Amino acid sequence: MSEPKPEPVLRVRDHEGGWRPVRELDPARAQRRRGGRVAPTRYVADRLIVRGIPGADQDVVIEAAIAAAQRRGLSYVLQEAPARGEASRTAVSLVVEGDEVDAWDLLDEAVTGVDDENRVRAGLDHVLSGHRNTVGFARPGGARPAHRPGPPPHRVHASGATSHVTAEGLQRPVVAIVDTGIGRHPWFDEGDTVIRDATIDGSPLGTYPAEEPDGDAVPERTAEGAIIPSHAGHGTFIAGIVHQVCPDAALLPVRVLGQDGLVTEWDLARSLGRLLEYHVRGVSGVEEHSGVDVVILACGFVPESVEDDDYEGVLRGVLRDLRREGVLVVVSAGNDGTRAPVFPAAWAPEVVSDGDRVAPANPTDLTDDYPPLLVVGAANPNGTLADFSNDGPWVTTSRPGVEVLSTLPVTYDGPAVPETRRVDGEQESLDADDFTGGFALWSGTSFAAPVLAGELARTLFDRRLAAGDGDPDDRSSRVSTAWDAIYSVEGLYVAEPTT
Repeated sequence: MSEPKPEPVLRVRDHEGGWRPVRELDPARAQRRRGGRVAPTRYVADRLIVRGIPGADQDVVIEAAIAAAQRRGLSYVLQEAPARGEASRTAVSLVVEGDEVDAWDLLDEAVTGVDDENRVRAGLDHVLSGHRNTVGFARPGGARPAHRPGPPPHRVHASGATSHVTAEGLQRPVVAIVDTGIGRHPWFDEGDTVIRDATIDGSPLGTYPAEEPDGDAVPERTAEGAIIPSHAGHGTFIAGIVHQVCPDAALLPVRVLGQDGLVTEWDLARSLGRLLEYHVRGVSGVEEHSGVDVVILACGFVPESVEDDDYEGVLRGVLRDLRREGVLVVVSAGNDGTRAPVFPAAWAPEVVSDGDRVAPANPTDLTDDYPPLLVVGAANPNGTLADFSNDGPWVTTSRPGVEVLSTLPVTYDGPAVPETRRVDGEQESLDADDFTGGFALWSGTSFAAPVLAGELARTLFDRRLAAGDGDPDDRSSRVSTAWDAIYSVEGLYVAEPTT
């Protein structure tokens, strides 16, 4: 009698508005027909991602996946990613239905017998987790209410006709925060700092529907009243950091994470594909769209293959498509204190120190055709790398990420109460989860990434101001400008091959 499959441990939001069951791969229980060790990972229980050409004859991988589903008596649906970009046009997800569905077993069966060159085109739909540092109040990590003395960041350039254009007609740097959304806060409730109405053909850019734009505005609660462990406030905190570093930037929330901080690889790739379409239309002058200058990603997953530290997937492809259009992509390194590959961060080229700059370990890893992924670790106030920060040769730089001061939604008040309170309520001790004051101290690589993103945005804007010619409207100009900003801010450059 076969051992029963473990029940899905949780569910994750689907782009279609439903919920997908999630399993955790247990190396002690997982068997692999192809051999090789496996590592723990989370994946969607009923979906595979296949990189191929939908409808093409003799696509052996898609055919093998369908055949495996049919042998198991499973009904299936092929979903094509309807988005711009080579990666999205050549990918489908195979959603299956049936009792005790397990995509891991289906994947193993589907690629057994497929040649090595093709089998890598099929994979699990990994579940990414937001890079939230969850260490408690006893040390840096958990968010703590805080004050921010002084006025809010000041925009030098007055607003123009739209939220992403100045009164002089110059394109503001647009920073897309692909996260939990941006909640309510005085910095963001008035004016045009946040582009809240961005859509593609009437639909939101991210996974969540238009009626749920501010994912971290109010913390969810259990029936007993406690806050569900979540990423509430994560996107708002990131937004506040960018706004402090580059007040003249326009912030574009792309809500892909729920308060549980989870998103599937497939749905994240779809949302990034829609963001790419929004960008291309904006650069082309389509109304109610704008070009995007910087994207911030603060989430990741560990691949199941221990031997393969160069996992290829649809997410990697769409990130490359963005960069080919001159969009800078900044990724947080993660908060596990490890040097093990975590993706998408580990897709960045390996670098080595070169004086006060960094250079690629292999010059052929970088190209003038598009900028690389930029991966940021978290630095302590004294400049050392934080002990929780992931590190590795793909981490290109570090920025302040410990006890950072930024914004949280003013609606965020948890169930805890002050330890002491005067009867008349006029005096009390600190309420450790009352963020209605709007500010907090928080630590994590998630909050180092927007520091670099803000620096890049500020550099791009300064160059636009100096040139006085608006926003580049062609791909090559955007790529060249992006590379100039990387060299100016971070020092990374395309090294000349040695002979």
